[in-house]
Amino acid sequence: MNREELWRKLRDEGLVSGDMPMDQASSSPWPVRAMLGIAGWLGALFLLGFAGATFAILFRKAEAAIPAGLICCGAAFAAFRGSPRSDFVGQFGFAISLAGQGLILFGLGNAMGDQAAAAMFLLMAVVEAVLVVALPNYIHRVFTTWVAVLCVSVASVKLGLPGLASTGAACGAAFFWLSPVRMASRSDLWEPVGIGLALGLVQVEGAVLVGDELWRVVFRAYTATPFWVARLGPAMVGVVLAYTVWTLLARSGVSPQSRAGGLVLAAAAVLAIGGLGAPGVAAAVLILVLGFANGNRVLMGLGLLALAAYLSHFYYQLHLTLLVKSMVLAATGTALLAIRWSVGRFVPEERADA
Repeated sequence: MNREELWRKLRDEGLVSGDMPMDQASSSPWPVRAMLGIAGWLGALFLLGFAGATFAILFRKAEAAIPAGLICCGAAFAAFRGSPRSDFVGQFGFAISLAGQGLILFGLGNAMGDQAAAAMFLLMAVVEAVLVVALPNYIHRVFTTWVAVLCVSVASVKLGLPGLASTGAACGAAFFWLSPVRMASRSDLWEPVGIGLALGLVQVEGAVLVGDELWRVVFRAYTATPFWVARLGPAMVGVVLAYTVWTLLARSGVSPQSRAGGLVLAAAAVLAIGGLGAPGVAAAVLILVLGFANGNRVLMGLGLLALAAYLSHFYYQLHLTLLVKSMVLAATGTALLAIRWSVGRFVPEERADA
C-alpha cells in the first residue's frame, strides 16, 4: 500500500480529511539535528545555572520554587508552540521543562514533608499527566509519562502496594496499543504516551534488578510487604498479557477454541504463571507482543532488551548450584522446542481448514 492508498483508506474511515499533505521530512541530516539538540541543552543549562546562582531563594522556600517551576513549564510550552520543527528550540524547551519539574518537586517536598510523601508523589504524577497533554513535544511526552509512572510507583511502595504502578502501566499500555483507531486519531499524543507507559512498566518491574536498595536508599520508600502482595503486580501483568493475546486472536479471526488459539493461549498462560517466580518476564513479553502487533520497532526492541535483562538477572540470582541451573536451562530449551514443533504441526492445519 502506497501513501496515496493509505491516505484514501484513512479518509474513508473518517480519521483524516482533505487532500494528502506533502512530504515535509526534515532535510537536515541526523548528526546536525543531534548537535542542535546538544546545543539547546547546553544553552538551557547555562541559563538555568545563572538563574539558580542569582536567585538562590528558589531552592530554599516552597512558595518560591513552585511558581518558578510553573513559569519554567510555561516557557517550555511557549518554546514548543513557537517553533515546533526546530531541534534547537525543542531541546532548549525540554531542558527548561526538566528544570521546572525539578523545582515543582522540590517545592512540594518542602511544603508537604516526609509524612505526606505518598500524597506528594501522587500529586507530582498528576502534574506530569497535565504536562503530557499540555506540552506538544514527542520526546517530552514520552519522558513525562515515564516520570508519572515512576511517581506512582514510589507512592504505591510507600502505601504498601508495590504492584499498583505495574498494574496501571500494563493496563494503560494495552489500552492504547490495542486501540489502533484511537492511536491513529491522535498519534502525536497517544503514541508517546504508549511508549512512556511501556518504559514505565519496564522501570517498575526492573526495580528487582537492583534490589530493595532502589527504594530504601534513593526514595526512602521501602516497606516490608507480604509475599502475596509483592506478587500482585506480576500477577496482574500476566492477566493483562493473557487478555492482550485473547484480543489479538479475536482480531485475527482465530477462535480461542481452535488448536492454534488454544496453543497460543496456553503459552500465554504459562508465561503469566512463570512471571510470578520471575518478575518482569511477563511484562517484557507483553511489550514485545504489543510492538509486534502494531509493527512498532521501538516497542519490539524494548521488549527484547527487557526480556534478556530479566532472564539474565533471574538466572544469576537463583540460589541454586550450577548443575541445577543447567537442568533448568535444558528443560527450558526442551519446552521451547516442543512449542515450536507444536506451532509447526497444528497452526498450518488450522489455516488449511479455513
